Order: sequence, then C-alpha cells, then structure tokens
Amino acid sequence: MPKSPPPAGLLLLLTILFSNGILAATMYLPSLPTIGDQLAAPADALPLTLTVYFITFAGGQLIYGPLSDRYGRRPLLLGGLVIMVAGSAACAVVDSLPALLWARAAQGLGAASAMATGRAIINDTYERTQAARATSIVSASLAIAPIVSPMLGGLIEHFLDWRANFWITGGITLAVLAILALRLPETHKPDPAAGPLLPSILRAYGFLLGNRTFLTFCLLNLAIFAGLHGFSAGAPAVLIGTLALDAVSFGVLTAMGSAGFFVGAMASSWFGTRLGLRRIIDAGVLCTLGGAVGLALYVEIFEPSVTAIIALRMLWAVGMGLVLPNSMVAAIGVNPATIGAGAALAGFLQTIGGVLGSAMNALFPAGDPLSLGLAFGSTAVLGAVVWWMNRDAVAPPDRAG
Repeated sequence: MPKSPPPAGLLLLLTILFSNGILAATMYLPSLPTIGDQLAAPADALPLTLTVYFITFAGGQLIYGPLSDRYGRRPLLLGGLVIMVAGSAACAVVDSLPALLWARAAQGLGAASAMATGRAIINDTYERTQAARATSIVSASLAIAPIVSPMLGGLIEHFLDWRANFWITGGITLAVLAILALRLPETHKPDPAAGPLLPSILRAYGFLLGNRTFLTFCLLNLAIFAGLHGFSAGAPAVLIGTLALDAVSFGVLTAMGSAGFFVGAMASSWFGTRLGLRRIIDAGVLCTLGGAVGLALYVEIFEPSVTAIIALRMLWAVGMGLVLPNSMVAAIGVNPATIGAGAALAGFLQTIGGVLGSAMNALFPAGDPLSLGLAFGSTAVLGAVVWWMNRDAVAPPDRAG
C-alpha cells in the first residue's frame, strides 16, 4: 500500500533537529575554561559535561525507539523535545558543576528523541529509495555539525557568553517543537495487541540482535562513524601540530574533505535504483578502503602532506555518502513492526562507533601521521570485513545489482 506523503517541510525540520542535537553536545566546548572559572569547577572534571550528555543521548534512543513503536512517533518526539528545551534552559542558569551535569543529562535525554523517532518517521513516510535520499540529507548534518560546532562555539564565547550556547540550542528546539506540534501527524499506527510493554520491548531488541541483516548494516555503520570521529579526534594534532597548518585553514580544509559525503550521497540518490543496494554499498566500501587504508600507505611510503591527507579523507567521505543512507534504511526496515526499535538501536550503535573511534586515537602516538592512518584505516578494514562476509546473505543481487 503506498505511503501517505510526508508533511511539507518535515525533512528540513528533522535535519535541523539532528544537527541541533550535535550542536548541543559540543558547541559549548570552547567555553569550558570560562565555565570552570565561573562555576569554580576543576578542569579535569569539566569533560564530564560532555560524557553525561552522550550517555543519556545514546541510552535514551534505546528507550524512545520501542516506545514509539508502542505508542506512536508523535508523542515520543514532542515529549522528548520538551525535555530538551527544559534541559537546555537549566544548563543556561545553573550555578554549580553538579547542577550542570544533571541539566546536561536531561538535555541529552531529550535530544535522543529526535535521533530515534526521526529516523523511524522517515521510514514510515518514504519508500525505500526515497527514504535513502532523505536519510542522506539528515545524515549530512551529522557529518557537518561536528565541524562547524567549535567555530560557532568560539564566536559565541567571544561575542556573548557560555550560557548563550544553551539558550540558542534550546531556542532552536522550542521553535521546531512548536511547528511540529501544529503540523506533524502520527506516522505510525501502534498495534493494539502488542501485549505487555517490557516483554514486547525485549522481543523487539532480541529479534534485531539476532537478525543477520540488521547486525551487518549496523556494524558497517558503526565502523563508518568510528572512522568519522576517529579522524576528527586525531587530525588536529597531525595537521596543525605536526604539519603546521593554521587553525583557520584546518577548519576550511576539513570542511572541504567532508564535501565528499555530499558527492557520495548524490551519486547514491541518482544511481541507487539503477545499480541496486549491493552495488552501491560495494562501491562505497571500496571508497572507504581506498581513502583510509590509502592514507596509511601514503604517509608510510611518501612524505606526509596536507593535500594528500585531505584528498584521501575526501575519497573516504564519498564512500560514507554511498553507504550510510542505504545501510541505515536497510537496517531500520528489516521488520515493519520494529522500525522504532531498529532506529533506536542503529542510532545507539552509531554513537558507540563514534566513541570507539575517538578513543582509538589513545592507542597511538598523538601527532604522528602514520598513527592517524592506522587508526583511520583499521575502521575501514572492519567495515569491509563485515560487509564482504555477509553481503550475499543480506543483499542478494536483484535485477539491478
């Protein structure tokens, strides 16, 4: 049965929410020294303000997703956004570090609603090919937001103050919340015979964790996000510290490197139907391998250069653009009855991938181009191994592929 057309502007609003969740996570980071001074907080405790956000942001998705299967997307999304507005306002008015930590936890919990239910709404309202295109657009915000976030935060710290970060992200959330409350219909009709709540949630997650298709696409996404955040964490020490690139040029060049994502996403949109899911992901995996492993080989064989590192990062990002929209839609859609739970678990695993990718840099010497290449390349190898071991089972060739 054909799906009802989505409300006008829905994709734009979801994209804003996705990017706003990342901005809320990291935009205040340039203000950490000021926050420490004003709240009389020790410097080594301030990173906890980021940790608690990501804990509730990741864990909250596991709650919102299956509940949206049970009670509908609209109440879970709107309720979560109310929590995010309240948490953001609390962050802006706190007078102690413990209070800020609690407020950040609430802010992350609220932001998780958009990530979990937003992807489910896309799968509810779009057919597979269109859903992949829509996912490529909202996923772009996850790639771009971490790049622009520190720049915006630095400007806010310079011209306003650290509390303005939270008023701004809370205000954006409130504006989108008001529009969605007026215009968003329910996109999922809950099953009235779902049975008791907790057993139904456990059944949904049990099904997904035992489903080879879901796990294959989710682990592929995890490897991609590990590469994305691992490179972002390790590149400044290499490009700025070792290769003497200035901070402004670093921001511009890394943003250009992310342009590869848009190239890959557009190619997926144009050729996805013609080539089929398997060929598109094949091409994407080869691009991620070429870019990430190629970077490790290049800096080992030749003199490291900024141009080569950015170019190979761009090739990797093309692969990300080819793979991510399709693999996310394929993972979430393995069972129409578990779309919310699938979106939640897939988003949770993406977040875990980002954490693992960032932590991986601690295993290698900071500022060493080869270390960056090895950490980056290992994530691409992981994704390729997962895909090539399972591709025939989870994406058998069709008439297009």
